[in-house]
Amino acid sequence: MFFKLLADYKQLWAGIGSMYQDEGVQAGKIRAEHLSAVMRLTPYAMAANVGSASLVLWALRSQHGPGLYLWFLALVAVAVAAVHRWAQRRGKPLHTASLRAVRRATLQASALACLWSLLPICWFSTASPGQQLVIATLFTGMLSAGTFVLNPLPKASVAYACIFSTAAWWALWSSADPMMAGVAVLLGFYAPMNVVGALSTWRKATALLISRSEAIRQEQLLAVVFQDFEQSANEALWEIGADGRLAQASARLSSLLRLPNAHAANIALPQWIAQHCTTDPTAFAQALHKQAPFHSLPIALSVNGEPFHLAFTGKPIKDEWGHICGWRGVAADKTSIVHAQQQLERLAHSDSLTQLANRFFMHHAIAQEMRAHRHGALLLIDLDYFKSINDSLGHSVGDAVLQKVAQRLQSITGGEHLVARLGGDEFAVLLRQTPVAVGFLPYVQEQADALVTALNQPLSVDGRRLRIGASMGVALFEPGSTDVDALLVQADTALYEAKDQGRGRYTVYTLQMGERTQRKARLENDLREAIQRQELSLHWQPLIEIKSGQIAGVEALLRWQHPTLGPISPAEFIAIAEQSGAIDALGDWVLRNACDAAVREPALAGLDISINVSTLQLREADFVSQVQAALEHSGLPPQRLALEITESIFIEDAPRALQQLHALQALGVRIALDDFGTGYSSLSYLSQFPFHTLKIDRSFVQKAVEQTSGQTIVRSIVQMASALGMRTVAEGVETQAQWAMLSSMGATQAQGYLLSRPCTLQGLQQFRGQWRANEHHAAPSAPT
Repeated sequence: MFFKLLADYKQLWAGIGSMYQDEGVQAGKIRAEHLSAVMRLTPYAMAANVGSASLVLWALRSQHGPGLYLWFLALVAVAVAAVHRWAQRRGKPLHTASLRAVRRATLQASALACLWSLLPICWFSTASPGQQLVIATLFTGMLSAGTFVLNPLPKASVAYACIFSTAAWWALWSSADPMMAGVAVLLGFYAPMNVVGALSTWRKATALLISRSEAIRQEQLLAVVFQDFEQSANEALWEIGADGRLAQASARLSSLLRLPNAHAANIALPQWIAQHCTTDPTAFAQALHKQAPFHSLPIALSVNGEPFHLAFTGKPIKDEWGHICGWRGVAADKTSIVHAQQQLERLAHSDSLTQLANRFFMHHAIAQEMRAHRHGALLLIDLDYFKSINDSLGHSVGDAVLQKVAQRLQSITGGEHLVARLGGDEFAVLLRQTPVAVGFLPYVQEQADALVTALNQPLSVDGRRLRIGASMGVALFEPGSTDVDALLVQADTALYEAKDQGRGRYTVYTLQMGERTQRKARLENDLREAIQRQELSLHWQPLIEIKSGQIAGVEALLRWQHPTLGPISPAEFIAIAEQSGAIDALGDWVLRNACDAAVREPALAGLDISINVSTLQLREADFVSQVQAALEHSGLPPQRLALEITESIFIEDAPRALQQLHALQALGVRIALDDFGTGYSSLSYLSQFPFHTLKIDRSFVQKAVEQTSGQTIVRSIVQMASALGMRTVAEGVETQAQWAMLSSMGATQAQGYLLSRPCTLQGLQQFRGQWRANEHHAAPSAPT
């Protein structure tokens, strides 16, 4: 308890010391407030002093003397001077007070106390008991009143009380009356209590002034913050009363509401929002009705034809009884954000080049049609010759072509159906809103035919007439369909079917197409594991020298025995390997195993081997290294190896193809041109690269016996090859007549079912044993 009082005492005097020593702005303002409080009571205090002095002069009239009159005049002079200073400062607010001002006020209070102290010291002892009672009563009241009036100036109040108390004690102790000594003791308790009360009042007043000053400072700070907030942000404060009317409308809020300041100040906000809201007119009123805070409530508005978007955040204002008496919150302008979101949504659902719907929106639209249990059809369109136009004429022309295609598609379908660009040169049309299925397929076919016909017509772009052509896949869906991705797969399957059939047409998806697609996907997946599962093997077909009848070599042919599907045709799985990218691994396996077998297997002893090479393999930069590695690993002499390529190698990057062929020739490997005359015209390259062999396609061999034109073609190939120093191999020899014809024309070698079917190594061994007995027959037949 003692320590608490001691700490409180130290804190009190520290505060008093700050008032009389601190020269800061805050202390100056507090001094001014305290000094103003004393000055406001100055005329009343001085009137009380003069009145009290007059009472003393009347009470001591029997002892009038010059000293008493001088005392009275001095006190009146002090009072008049104080009132004069008060009159001079009257009406002039005192904002700050210096340390000198409060010290001067302390001296003035002390001087007034000293004047009053003369009364008991000089005249109390000679006064009659009645006069002493008047002096004591008056003195006690002046002590209390003066100490209270001066409490805003603690040092002045303490000095005043101490001087009064000291003079009173002197007079009482100087009296010989024991009763007066008792009164002196009571005064010893009474005077300190007056001082403590005055200091406590000062402390509370000072704390109140500091609190009020801090509140004013906070209010000013908040005003600045709010002003900056409304000037720099797209937000404004709003406040409404219980009647919904705006309590005040700042310039920023008026601007957000698109209203003049005078008009905004008079509106009832909920009703005004309901009148101008373009979405849900009751949204704001409903938020207020819930009587709970709300955050970022979106409101779409329109004033004088100008649409804009605001977001309101608010919380209720409650009175002391907890009743809602209004609302306060923030209104934010979200117009630019909403417009940006709408633009992003448009970009997310449309193609920026053609302004058509994009893949995402088409997917969504199909799903909607399916959920509505309607019939419909998806038409997937691919431009046949767009790539060549884009590559040769540039992307700007390509973009213009896509825009023209989009316009043509929309002009044919009208607004009833959805047209989309899925990406690149791929478009889609969703035929929808057909109430019944009767006659729907003919309608779809009619629309598909019209679209394909229109896209096959030339387009005029920058003065050029360009023919792009189009292929289309059509997939239908019925009520109950739910799988959008499956529909897209079906349309894509039908599209590839249309391309395989020659392009420039449409194909409607059938279950058989799906089965073929599933089989292709399965074979593509299983083909990647066929090597590890040892499902692949090589069969060998002999090549016979026509003139001598000797076995000159064999062609290695790849076979695949699927564990569940059985034998898979090379024509099927080789195409899949090329499309899926598995051809490199497959070709490398054939190359290594064929070379190893040529060295290791007795059935191949002394025979040259021919291996078919895909165009995709030959385009690989490391293909020559693969051939070299296979030869080195097996030990096969390069001259025993012949690589058969097709004419399609020259379609793309012919210089690169010739470079690869020359590199292979440098290894010592022989190059044969397979299926000569059936594909890309390669006559110009026969003079640039010395092929070792030209293989005559089976189609020419089969026609040569029956048609004069066929014989002419075969004879021309044989003669041209002979002139260029090349050998010829006739494929597909199946009859004695074909053998005799080729022999008469001077063809070098032949292969075909007349001689031998492709066989295993064991079968080849048997064939060689039987063929030696017949090797010089002019018209051989395949051994049995």
